[in-house]
Order: sequence, then C-alpha cells, then structure tokens
Amino acid sequence: MTPGIAILVKCPYCGTKKELMTLASGNTIGAVYWSDNKRIAPMLPSASPVQKCPHCGKYYLKNKQESESGDTFSFKTGDLTYPEWKEAFAQFVNQSTQTGLNRYTAITEKDLVDIRFWLIHAYNDYYHREKVAGHSQEEYAFFCGVVNDFIDAFDWTSVNNPLLKAEYYREANEMEKCAKVLNSISYGQLQDFEKGIYDGIKGRMEKKDNVVFELFV
Repeated sequence: MTPGIAILVKCPYCGTKKELMTLASGNTIGAVYWSDNKRIAPMLPSASPVQKCPHCGKYYLKNKQESESGDTFSFKTGDLTYPEWKEAFAQFVNQSTQTGLNRYTAITEKDLVDIRFWLIHAYNDYYHREKVAGHSQEEYAFFCGVVNDFIDAFDWTSVNNPLLKAEYYREANEMEKCAKVLNSISYGQLQDFEKGIYDGIKGRMEKKDNVVFELFV
C-alpha cells in the first residue's frame, strides 16, 4: 500500500476544509468479505463516502464536494460510527424532500439507495462485526425498514443474480421472501464461489438465523 497526497474537501455548509487520505496504490491482500457485500481490506483503505464536518457537524457526500490537493500524505478516512450514520441518514432523507438546494447538498433517490447500502454495513459493523453494543428490537426494526427500502429501490437488473437480495431479506428476517429469491436462482449456473454464498444463505435461512456472516472465497 502506498499513500497518495491528501485531498482537502470543502464542507458545502460552512466552507471548512477537511483533510482525507488518498491511495497511490493498494491491494486486497488480507481482505475479508462478508455476506452483506462488505469488504474489509487493510491494504486498500479509503475515505468514507459520507463525511461529518468537524466545524458545523453537518454531513455531506464526499464525492459531490469541491476539493483540492493537500501538501502531504494523510491516513485520515473520516469514518462514521453507526449512530453518526443514522444522523446522516436522517439529514439526507430530509434534504431529499427539499427544493432549491445546490449540487453540493441536493440528495437524489440514487443517493439514498447508496446511503442505505452504507447504513446497512454500518449497522452490521456496530452490532455484529465489531460487537460494540447489543441491539434492541426497536433498533432492529429500524434496520429492517432500511433494508426493505433498499431492496425496493435498488435496480436488481444491474446485477448478474439476486444473491444479495436474498441475503438482505434473510438479515431482515423475511425468510419466506429470501426462499422465494433463492428459488428463482439457477444453482447450476452459479460460479463456485457464488454457490458457497448461496449455500451459506440457504442454510442460515432454514435455521431462522438473520445475522451477517463471513465469506470464505
């Protein structure tokens, strides 16, 4: 892994610049893959796609903002905690209904699809991968709502097969819907690593297990 020169990203609300890392090169050595489509690659880090301004505390989509090159290297990624992701999500949902916003702050339906995807990962990080806390039924209900909204809004014609759709239904405890999606998939046409994912989802679905799991690929 070789770090690149940092970028300075400008907050669209107050103008504060935030230093974030870039990579000149990296690799996936030692990467860990999970059933929710999260990849954790120590040698391929990246800045969080959503950033929190250190000055005004508001959230913004990094790639929509003005930026400039810094003077040196940086390893700052601006990662958010799950509670911060929830705050960001609430802010973005509110902004998605507002008119008159500029290109730096306007939130589209496509943006909300991406944000829900990242929020699903953040939930699984917090409660399952890192086990920061034990979740409540209220918190799980919120998560299930985000998952179902993501499934409904995502363009599933853009993927080769809907394994992730089946997995997300399983994580949202929608086992009958998970089974229906799995039954729609031609097992014989899957690649070997996809068959492993299919088997992992199906076995856990049959046990009523809704927890994200590590993939061995």
